[in-house]
Amino acid sequence: MSIERAAGFILYRSTAGQREYLVVKHRGGGAWGFPKGRLELGEAPEAAARREVAEEVGITDLEQVPGFREVLSYRFRRGGRMVDKRVVLYLARTRETGEALPGEIDEIAWLPYEQAAARLTHEEQTELLRRAEAALSS
Repeated sequence: MSIERAAGFILYRSTAGQREYLVVKHRGGGAWGFPKGRLELGEAPEAAARREVAEEVGITDLEQVPGFREVLSYRFRRGGRMVDKRVVLYLARTRETGEALPGEIDEIAWLPYEQAAARLTHEEQTELLRRAEAALSS
């Protein structure tokens, strides 16, 4: 079994008084989720999350929400091998729009909470979005 560690951000912005979340369609499978990617050797999760967001959607202006850190753990099969994956997700506000940069992202969308939750492919990420919305609403 191989082990993968990844990190990313749940990004939000305020537009006309309404909160919107960024969801991305990942190349190679077409799953909708959040911008995230693998940690490089010796890289801290938060640094990897910032790097991946910049590489995937070109967003560098992040106002991280203190104390929000969620971890997803799951297993899947890739090429006949089991992969044990752990993803750390942080929450941040941005004023940048971003774009789907060539490589791993096919499409991006800024959506209000309900629409973003409906767009996400995996239930675990929908639950993390719910937690993010609750943290921002309290």
